[in-house]
Amino acid sequence: MYFIGSSIIKDTEIAPLSSQRTTGEDGEVYEMLRVEKGKPLFIADHLARFRASIASAGMELPAIFDKLPSTIEWLILCNGMIDNDLRLCLSRDGLFQAGFVKSNYPTDEQYKNGIACKLLNAQREQPTAKIYHAEMRTKAMQQERINSIFEVLLVDNDSYITEGSRSNVFFVKGDTLFDVPSDRILHGIIRDKVLHICSQLNIKVISEAVHKEHIADYDACFVTSTPMRILPVAMVEKCKFDVHNQILTKLMTALNQEIANQIK
Repeated sequence: MYFIGSSIIKDTEIAPLSSQRTTGEDGEVYEMLRVEKGKPLFIADHLARFRASIASAGMELPAIFDKLPSTIEWLILCNGMIDNDLRLCLSRDGLFQAGFVKSNYPTDEQYKNGIACKLLNAQREQPTAKIYHAEMRTKAMQQERINSIFEVLLVDNDSYITEGSRSNVFFVKGDTLFDVPSDRILHGIIRDKVLHICSQLNIKVISEAVHKEHIADYDACFVTSTPMRILPVAMVEKCKFDVHNQILTKLMTALNQEIANQIK
């Protein structure tokens, strides 16, 4: 994976793009932020998770860590990036880099009509830390390419759906939202926002993973991530879901409003 633009952060300073080292190596600790209208969304949340992932991996914080908020603002100005993804990464040998990467956002049509997902038997070794697993990501990308889909859902060794290959997943049944238990997944920033919105809107949440043989019992399904926000799922394998579900629609509206307020 390569950075784009004109400048990156390398070790402790802004550096030219030409000095980058390829990212995406196995075991790399990373974080993805979305820059929208020139503003990095939920930066404090992302840096807190980045810190936690580094600690879980038994690595040391990069020397620039405490200066990252202001350095990222400068990097945005240097590159003139208004709407793009920003990747922070710490390699196993301690090299810290940050820069813009090619974005792949859902289309308006996908937000309206939902996406199709396939299942992939895969389980992260350290699910609560954002660590790059090259083999798993390669398998997911192959599934996405072969089936012309936007995301795959991971199934653990007990046949429970845990998360997307680059997202968290929720199911809806009646007036209740089903969220995978926190100790089995990466704590997504947008996932946390969704749970907070549920508490504000008095939407009932049950912490319970869904078995792959029981997905037809649910009314709606959606995935969340910083780049995707809340993205409706229209179909998992051959099981169809309601992309206009009332709870799903309420959550999408509330999250979009929160993001709009932050950008202001």
